Order: sequence, then C-alpha cells, then structure tokens
Amino acid sequence: MNSKKLLYTLLLGATLTSCTEVEICERNHPHAGDVNFTYTWNKPEDKPKRMGVLCYRVVGQWKQVAEVNTDDLTLRLIGKTTITPENRPNENPDEGDNTGGDNTGGNTGGGNTDATGPTETENEESVKRQVLLAYADEPAEPTEPTEPTEPTEPTEPTEPGTGTTPPPFTPTIKIPRGYYKFATFPLDNPSIDYSELEQFIEKDANKYPLQNVGLSYKVYDIKDPKLNKPLAWQDFNPYAKYIQPDVEPLYYDSTTVQRVRADRQTTFEFKPKILSQNIDINFNIVKNTDEVQFKVTEVWAEISGVPIYIKMNTGYLDIKKTSKMLFKTDIKPSNPGDDGNDTNENKRIACHGNINVTGVVNVQRGYGETLADVRKKIYGPGIMQVVIYTEVYNPKTGHTFPQKWQGIINLYNTLNQAKLMKTTSDNKYVYRNGEHGAINISAEILLDGKTVGNIDKGGDALDRWIQTDSDINIDI
Repeated sequence: MNSKKLLYTLLLGATLTSCTEVEICERNHPHAGDVNFTYTWNKPEDKPKRMGVLCYRVVGQWKQVAEVNTDDLTLRLIGKTTITPENRPNENPDEGDNTGGDNTGGNTGGGNTDATGPTETENEESVKRQVLLAYADEPAEPTEPTEPTEPTEPTEPTEPGTGTTPPPFTPTIKIPRGYYKFATFPLDNPSIDYSELEQFIEKDANKYPLQNVGLSYKVYDIKDPKLNKPLAWQDFNPYAKYIQPDVEPLYYDSTTVQRVRADRQTTFEFKPKILSQNIDINFNIVKNTDEVQFKVTEVWAEISGVPIYIKMNTGYLDIKKTSKMLFKTDIKPSNPGDDGNDTNENKRIACHGNINVTGVVNVQRGYGETLADVRKKIYGPGIMQVVIYTEVYNPKTGHTFPQKWQGIINLYNTLNQAKLMKTTSDNKYVYRNGEHGAINISAEILLDGKTVGNIDKGGDALDRWIQTDSDINIDI
C-alpha cells in the first residue's frame, strides 16, 4: 500500500512539474518570450550579410526560421520562399517592385504553436500574430464607403503571393516559450540547396523533426552548361554529380537546448565556424622527351568523395552523400621559358590546386573486400582524375598539334596520411579535422608523349596512376 501511495505521489509530482511548461497552466501569463542573437566571428570581414536561425522547440514541437542582419543584429521571422536568394523579394525601392514569391511566411504548414491545448484567446492571437502570420499585412481600420468608380481595364494576373511586403527588421522576435535548439547558417549562399529546410518550414514540426533536416550543396551533371569545366573531359568515375569549383564557405553553429522564458528577453550567442576546408593538392609530372618533344599547357583535375550533405541538428557531414569537384591547377615548370611556361626541354612540372570543400573522404571497403581490392578501385569516393593538355612537336611537319592525356588514381593511402576528416563513433558521419588540409600525392605522373605512367618508387603504400584516355594517336 505504501508503494502505491509513493507511486501516486511521484506521478502527481511529475504531472504538476510538467504542467509548468504547458501553456494552459498559467492562463494570466504571456506565453511568448522575446529573443535575439549575437554573433562572434573569427574573421568579421568575411561574415555573410544575412544569417538564418532555425528555432526548434524540442518539447511540444514548434519551429520557425528567423533572418538576422549581421551588421546590426536586427531580425525578423521569414517564410519558405524567402530562404533562397533567387526567391528573395527586392527590398530596395530604387530597384523595382517588391515582388518575389509567396511571403505569407511563418509556419504556414501548420506548425504547432500550442501542442498541448488552447490558451486564452488574447494570448493565442498574440502568438499567432507574431509567428504564424509574420508576413501578413496588418488589417486596416474600416473606412466610410466611397462612391463607386469607373471600371478599369483588366490587368495581367500576377503570381500568387507576389507583391507582399516582408515585415521590418526588429531588435527582437517573439516565439512561444519552451526549450529550444537553435542553429544558424547563411541564407544567401548560392551554392546551397535549401529544399529540406523549406519542407521543414512547410510541414508540421511533429511530422518533420529537426533530425530530418539538412543543407546540401547543389550538384550538376557533367553536360550542364552551368558547370565550370574544361571542354574535353571524359568522366571515368561517374558515381556522382559535380559541385561548382568556386563554392562559397558555409558558416554554421548551433546551441545546446536552451530555455526561452515567457514575458522576458533572452539573448543567445553564436560563434559560427566555416564547415568547409581549404585544401592544397600537390602532385608532379615528370616528362620524358627522348622520343617525342612536347610541352604541357594546362592541367585540370577532379577530386571525388566531397561530402555535400550537412545535418542541421549536429553540423556533421553525411559520409554516404558525396560528390565531385573539377578544378584547374597551377603548373610550375622546374625550367620554364622566358614567359614562365613549360618548354620542350623542361623535364619536371609541379602541379598545385587549391579547393574549398567540406572535406574529402576515402573509398569505402565493401562487404567481403580485402584491402588490396579497395586499393584497386577507380570509382567512387577518394578518386582523383587529371587531364593534361599538351602541344606535341611533329618533326615531319615542323608543326605542333594539341593532344590530351587523361589519368586516374585511387588516393586511398594518400588520404589516410592526409587525415582531413574525423569520423563519428557510429561511422555514419564525418567532420573536418581543421580549417586547412593538404593532399600531397607521392606518386608522380610519367608522361612521355605517348602514355601516362608511373615512376615506380616501390612499396604497397604508394598510390598509382593509370592512363584512362588519349584523344589523338598519330604515328610520329
């Protein structure tokens, strides 16, 4: 009997305790708190103009996205179609109409402002006014009826929702009280796909939790004219699409679960860090011109295994979602001509590329595969391809002709040595190991004007180049 009383007492205490977070418990108390955010930047000169803040209430799920002006830290609640730069309404009256999509904004998909029951009408309307209808125009006072006017010519229909004016930036915003996870990210990054975040805003918070939300880099097909690529490129590692070589850095930070109290102002601090990693890639070309004279004019490369998906709740990168990047290298002949370029007589060229990516992950070992099997792969993540453009001298005609050589290498050992990424305990996600990294490829490309080969230094720890393509075969 005593145990039953004890159990009843514990249950009653839990009920009363939980009731302090239920908005029907304090009917005469406001149920929304004022919040704002501060930012500390490592490099203030590089900060984005606008940052987004994802506000996610973990108990009694509710969510919203705020937009922060990083210059003066004013902010406002935003809607789905104001996230991406191409949909952002024009806010400069000198640059045309203020149109650009449906800005009815807020939690239009039915996010829970009160997951536990109705509150007093006045408080409910106050919260809805601040949150659900953040972009709605204020209702106008009724006016005296006026005389009817002459009918006007019909105008062309406009897109649904256009022509609305977003709310002004303010020092604080109101959100329902409770315990929140906050995450911040750039809003105006043209390299980012915000589609999952838009779904998150549109759908009920309890049906589309924060764990489902991520940001992705936009990817392009090799034939897409928007992709910055060399003219003659044949993809021998077609496992994924490409991201642009000049992606903007992605800033991110999140808080632990924090409490927003009613009827008071709370400030939360962010210290955004760049999720992307600046990576130097170095390799050498050794020329054998004993039989054929040639000079190297351009070298392009492709690196695979670039994570493109960032989890919003943790900032981790999904190891299963990777892409590729094309980039042009700087070439530095050891014995250049007067113009600094390669010559027929030069024997050695140092190639250097610099990329800003989230990182580079290695090729993965499949079920039943040995380490030797993994090292032989020339597809998937952790593979690098190069295209070497040359001008070959033909002694029969005295003229030169262009020729392209293409090679591929599995960077399994090289990436293990580079230690660019750290892996989470469940081996599902990775995060960068520092802001800067280097991929120094020990294997040297041996190019003799006929084939792409290796200078064999011996040992199993050396990755090897393999020729994949040559566009011209002329008997010299």
